[in-house]
Amino acid sequence: TICIDHHVSNKGYAKKNIIDADASSACEVLYGLMDEEDIDYSIAQALYIGIIFDTGVFKYSNTSRKTMEIAGKLIEKGIPFWTYIDKCFYERTYTQTQLLGRTLLTSMRLMNGKCIVANITRRMMDFYGAKNEDIEGIIDQLRVTKGVEVAVLLQEIGEQEYKVRLRSNEYIDVSKIASYFGGGGHMKAAGCTMRGSVHDVFNNITGHI
Repeated sequence: TICIDHHVSNKGYAKKNIIDADASSACEVLYGLMDEEDIDYSIAQALYIGIIFDTGVFKYSNTSRKTMEIAGKLIEKGIPFWTYIDKCFYERTYTQTQLLGRTLLTSMRLMNGKCIVANITRRMMDFYGAKNEDIEGIIDQLRVTKGVEVAVLLQEIGEQEYKVRLRSNEYIDVSKIASYFGGGGHMKAAGCTMRGSVHDVFNNITGHI
């Protein structure tokens, strides 16, 4: 077994572990393991998309000069990088737009506006005919609310069971919080699964925040 990763919370569970916590993404680590002449159009496409997802289009603090240089070399393979950015980050289906609007409307600010929380129920998902992938990007819309340091998004996945997404802006290490509850991730982007009522989960999470 081989594990190639960049999450600082990775404990190295494989027989061979290649973990670089300073890398922007698993795809940046993968690039370093490949011979550049063997990277064709389709590989460049996959690596570039992986990098822009994990760096939020190069805006997260895990982006380095090396990351940008790798992206530049991938662009030289002739990939239409601008279309990937639009399709991965800005293009939304009508269902995604509706779910985003409903979630933002029902969000709440806590801790003098430093924390924003929201909950997506199974009933909401059914009402809009939404799938799991329709939730992507909602947490980041919460995070960019002015004055917010931490955003928390719950997704109901079972009876009193929630998938928890955590994002921070400057000084909170959400990977420590996620790890405490059996999850993991990065300092500014992490997640876990928790059980209990919505209020129980929010109270436990915000206590650690």
